[in-house]
Amino acid sequence: MTWIGFALMECFEVEARMTTDTSTWQVSAKDRQERLERWRRMLVGEPAVASGRPQRRRNPETNWATGVWLHAAARAEMSLELTEWEQAFLAPLADVLGEEEVQALGRAYREQRDAGAVALVPQAVTGRGFDEPFTSEEVAAHMRAVGELADGLSNVGRVNRTRLLAGEPLETPEFTEAAAACGYGLTVFDGAEFGAAEVGQESAGADGGAQAAGGVAADEVAPGVLTPFRAKLEWDGFRCHHAAGDQGGGRDEIYWTAGCNTVNYKHTTRTRETQEVSSGHEYSIGGDHSTGSMAFFDANFTGNLSAMIITCWEADQSTADWYTALGQALAQAVDKLAFVDFVLNFVPGADLLGYMIFAMDLLATFWEYLRNDDDLILTRGFALNRSDVKALYYTEGRRMTLGFNARSTGMGHFSLHVKYTGDMPPGPPPEGSFSFIATGWTGLLGSPFTRDLDAACLVPGTTTDVYLFKGSEYVRYDCNGEQIRGGLRSISSGWPALRPPFTSNLDAACLVPATTTDVYLFKGDTYVRYNCSGESIRSSGKISDGWPGLRNTPFTRDLDAACLVPGTTTDVYLFKGSEYVRYDCSSERIRHRQAITAGWPRLTDTEFAHNLQAGCVVPNSRHDVYLFKGERYVRYAM
Repeated sequence: MTWIGFALMECFEVEARMTTDTSTWQVSAKDRQERLERWRRMLVGEPAVASGRPQRRRNPETNWATGVWLHAAARAEMSLELTEWEQAFLAPLADVLGEEEVQALGRAYREQRDAGAVALVPQAVTGRGFDEPFTSEEVAAHMRAVGELADGLSNVGRVNRTRLLAGEPLETPEFTEAAAACGYGLTVFDGAEFGAAEVGQESAGADGGAQAAGGVAADEVAPGVLTPFRAKLEWDGFRCHHAAGDQGGGRDEIYWTAGCNTVNYKHTTRTRETQEVSSGHEYSIGGDHSTGSMAFFDANFTGNLSAMIITCWEADQSTADWYTALGQALAQAVDKLAFVDFVLNFVPGADLLGYMIFAMDLLATFWEYLRNDDDLILTRGFALNRSDVKALYYTEGRRMTLGFNARSTGMGHFSLHVKYTGDMPPGPPPEGSFSFIATGWTGLLGSPFTRDLDAACLVPGTTTDVYLFKGSEYVRYDCNGEQIRGGLRSISSGWPALRPPFTSNLDAACLVPATTTDVYLFKGDTYVRYNCSGESIRSSGKISDGWPGLRNTPFTRDLDAACLVPGTTTDVYLFKGSEYVRYDCSSERIRHRQAITAGWPRLTDTEFAHNLQAGCVVPNSRHDVYLFKGERYVRYAM
């Protein structure tokens, strides 16, 4: 069974509250007729059930799996000979709904198609004669075609993986609204790849010791095979922003399901219910409902790509057996749509995206047809490659937060926390985006200087120390001893000649070229040249007056960062927005002005490509520069 097949099975499986009786899976003639009427309304594009909630948005051009299923059901109802593939596609749901209901659905589709009143599935399906079956090869081709439409779908989000690396939200308002309206959202990552692992390369295990990644000895890895490593994702709690509110009488219990797949690995899990959930609170997750395991993905990652589907549910009060059986049936039906090779795919291509969209559309459609109003909150699908796992490993806390916001459809808003607990992925860290100030400058732990610095510069006349500025305070940091010298001090006390506005919230700072005593400080459209030896101001004024080569450029005010150009005695880098200049202080001219990514290409597709907060030359280095932003820094070799 495919990973989505497993996921769908888990999505519908709830803990049994009564003895299984297969007769309860079939409903009365009255109930079956009510369901049929619901289906007829869906076929023409109307809500399945009249309610005060917004109608679920459907995209008929992607709902191929439902269309192919209905086409086969209509052919069965007409007593036409079904192909082996059609039989396999219909059989699982026929076992649960009963052949009579399946044929009734096929008849309803046939009648409304003949009347030109079908808006649920693609026209290429409705325009096909019933004497012509769909083949698995055609379905695979249409699946790829749907995948090629992914960029135009508002509930499919392509996210630069540096946002994952930076711990930033992965959802835009447009994606959130579309995912809630459609019932599911699909996220894939793009941007700079962080490099495939070298075959046989060692990585550090969870205990910090060197080991072959994933517990496989380097000399056991076959030539041409990616170095395996153990990748593991665990539930790490969730936050309820807005409770769903059970429609059946006061119960508000949340649980989660996940189905994951990579090469030689498939796994599903359903968590225990978290009871009495209310708005504005954080909650732990009790692990798998039967084993208590917190892991929902734990694999020896030997391939290029993995994929997962996670669903947030509000526990209902319905018969468990029905949903268990239906989930298994949908899982088996989706299993017949599997045409994806997780070994060959490094980047999620049209085949994988189409497969995920096919499967989640089928899930959303049948669940709307059969569900109560208060069960499903939202489903999210993800495709992760090795670069994405690496980005998560180097994210602070190795944690990402996923939004499940269906408030616009009356089903609440939750944020799921997921934590990576596997091995260090093989290969070098992501260039330019992996170091946290708190872990790289350990002497700053416990101080405010582990994030959002205002400015930084070398301490004149030393080969080890750096000044770091934030708010109205500064520290002198010994980079060799990893310690703060003299503690935190106010700028006004440590730099007594300064007067406001230079006593707080500086914009930038840098060592004056060819001196061992002086520092430039920048604030707004002004600057000062400060003599640290004599505690005096040598000069001050407008940047445009003191740095005349900057006139008529944006660099005459509100700089982001500044630093000495390593290895020179004349030049300074000034940064603002997505640009920088190299300025010759001796001849008062700009040597060049360009995008940060043009002059610092390894920062492309990283958070350091724009809006830096501070920078300085690495002490005792003729080539390297520190750049700071948020809670991160990078040491960049020029």
